[in-house]
Amino acid sequence: MRTLRKIIAGSMIMIGLGTMPELACTAMEFTTQDGTTIYARTLEWGVSDLHSELEFVPRNKIFTSRLDAGQSGMSWHNKYAFTAIIAGGFPYAADGLNETGLTVGMLFYPGFAEYQSADASKDSSTIINGDFGNYILGNFKTVAEVKSALPGIRVVKSVDLEKQFGTVLPLHFIVTDATGASIIVEYTKGQLNIFDNAVGVLTNSPSYDWHLLNLRNYANLQPTSLPPRSINGVSLAPFGAGSGMLGLPGDFTPPSRFIRAVAFIHTMEPVKTAQEGISAASAMLNNFDIPKGLIREGTQDSPILGYTQWSSIADTKHEVYYYWTAYNRRMRCIDLTKMNLNGAKIITMPLDKVRVEDIQDLSSEFTQ
Repeated sequence: MRTLRKIIAGSMIMIGLGTMPELACTAMEFTTQDGTTIYARTLEWGVSDLHSELEFVPRNKIFTSRLDAGQSGMSWHNKYAFTAIIAGGFPYAADGLNETGLTVGMLFYPGFAEYQSADASKDSSTIINGDFGNYILGNFKTVAEVKSALPGIRVVKSVDLEKQFGTVLPLHFIVTDATGASIIVEYTKGQLNIFDNAVGVLTNSPSYDWHLLNLRNYANLQPTSLPPRSINGVSLAPFGAGSGMLGLPGDFTPPSRFIRAVAFIHTMEPVKTAQEGISAASAMLNNFDIPKGLIREGTQDSPILGYTQWSSIADTKHEVYYYWTAYNRRMRCIDLTKMNLNGAKIITMPLDKVRVEDIQDLSSEFTQ
């Protein structure tokens, strides 16, 4: 089935390797008053229907990174069980949560991602970028462990994978643990760059440090309006609430989404519990939903329609992973504390068993 899905996904992709697909993911993290770190993100993709699947990986499964030209890279047994979303029929975790509360998210980083060079003498410590999520989720408990381990491995691109997928795959990564520690991992000009995620947000290009500098262009944004004033008796009072956020960008470019996400999570009222945090994260992610057709790339005759295919939230303290999709906005979850962490096999299932909106009909509650 997975091979069949690869063929289907490849046949649906209508662009060549030289054309960049429309992908506009937004990720954020914050901590509730009871000490629960909440991680949340959207996944946008405009090239094809990814037919994404939910996957559960028990402990001690064997992974081997497949390098180009049939070469084998690093092999490992995953120490920790995890759940992840995989896409396009490929067994690579695009997003996920492990049993320790560590999360990983892949986001597009076009125009800037340049991975480390392949070195045959170091194949045993080399993984392709697609395997980054599997490797991190399976082997680490904390962000500190990840920061310590990454300089010892090589992360390379895979031309073979890009040919199978049908497009280039420039990625950067957000890693967050149950303590609230979070980092951004980028490979630029062949070098590893690790940034402490000081503001709790990641979007797409340019680099994370550029986005931090760009925040200074919005230093006057605030959740409250300025006191009313007048000029020679002419009132300058705002027409309504929200004038403190005048200038907040509303478009869907990566810099604008970065600014909005920072504004949302740093002006939100503190939430007390994990459940309140899930609701708050859901409300914020709704602001980044992109309906199909709103943004278009490619040509007028054959446009690439970027849209939100799914969104996810992770409760890192209680080890619960939530998601919903463009086809069914009902929130569903997998609770890792209820899973057999030493199970015999990896299990996958479609994100939507049936692509129909799950709507509760309350008409019967009002019958006489």
